[in-house]
Formats: sequence, structure tokens, C-alpha cells
Amino acid sequence: MEVKTEEIMAKLQAEVEDQAAFLETLAHCAQQLGFRYFAYTIFSGYPLSNPKMQMETNLPDAFVNQYKQTRTYLQDPVMEQAQHSTLLFQWDADFYLQHEELWQTLVALGIAQGWTQSVRDCYGRLGVLTFAGKAPAEVTSQLPVETLFLWLSQLTHKALRDALMSEEDDAIKDVLTLREKNILRWCSEGKSSKEIAILLGISERTVNFHVSNSIKKLSVANKTAATAKAAFLEQL
Repeated sequence: MEVKTEEIMAKLQAEVEDQAAFLETLAHCAQQLGFRYFAYTIFSGYPLSNPKMQMETNLPDAFVNQYKQTRTYLQDPVMEQAQHSTLLFQWDADFYLQHEELWQTLVALGIAQGWTQSVRDCYGRLGVLTFAGKAPAEVTSQLPVETLFLWLSQLTHKALRDALMSEEDDAIKDVLTLREKNILRWCSEGKSSKEIAILLGISERTVNFHVSNSIKKLSVANKTAATAKAAFLEQL
């Protein structure tokens, strides 16, 4: 089966501003590649232990609701791999050897394998695109599948990220001033308030004032947590 990648790409690009049409075409694209389901999942990335998550998918509502309510995504090995690598990877039963119950749930939906690709943006949001089903189709296309899927994941992230997790969302909002970022950048290199004051030509009291403001704005407990969060959200 030949997948007309140029037609799919043009159609998706034309529908970036129309979420419903975009999702319909994305589902069609998954089917063209032999997959029954698609899922786009977005994570705030911070806090690491419990990131905010939103999802658009054609998976059954009952599964999606359970997946969210029980925070299964925190134990899902596919999501774990996507957090650590932005390279396309394929998965099957072997990926779920330590998560047999979750795998059997997927099998009941007719899923035997899938493809997953993640992308991360300048706000620290992680977008994860997955196609899943029984088996990929034997297809030929004008682009290598890896190139096509990378393009799909990037465009899907562009089309859906703000609708699901706005730049103004408290989980990722850039709230720091340039001075606060500069001071936290020096904190990340182990500099004391006194050393930072000398480097920037300001008083130690002023340094501590900006650090205190950063802690409040980022809703964390201390300077170390503020520095870690700002770095993780790529605000430094």
C-alpha cells in the first residue's frame, strides 16, 4: 500500500488551526500506516514526580478516563521512554513485561504494538505522539517512515499544545524577570549570594530579594528547588 505523504502533509498543515479537522486527518493517517489508534499526550514536565498531563486520542473513553484517574501514565513504560528520548521507537509486548495488567488492557483493545515519538518545546512541555494497533501496514511512501513520523509529531505538538496546555498555564508559565533568571543561573553554578552580588555589582540583600521573589513565583520551597524548576522549564 502506498501512503501519499505529500497529500497527508498538505492536508494536516492546512488544518492546524482547526483542531477537530486536524484530529480526524491524524486518525486517517494512523490508519493509512496500519494503526487503529492515535494518541497525543502532553506533559508539563514539572514536577517530575507528578507532571500535569492532557491527552487527545481516539482510544475508548473508558480507557482514557481510567488511564488519567489512576495516573497510569506515571508507570506506563512507553511514556517513561518518551520522557528520556526524543527519538522514534517501536514497542510491543516486551516493553510491558513488568506491567502485565496494563498490557492485557491494551491487548483487549486490539493493540499489539505501536510507534512513539516525543518532542520538547521551549516551555518544557513534552508532546508524545503514539500510533498503536495490531501491526503496521506494509507501506511505501515518498518519505522514510522515521522522517514522516518525526514531522507528524512536531506538527501535532504545534497544532494541539496550546489548546491542551497554554503558555499561560501555571505549570509552565514563564514568570521570572531577566534579573531573577540571571541570579538563578549563577545559583545553578553553586555561587553564594555574596559571590553573585560581586559578579553582578549589586548588594547581597538585593540578590536575596530576587531569590525570594523567584521562590514565590515558582511556588517552590527553597532556592535549590527554584533553580531546578527554572532550569527544567528552560527559563534560564
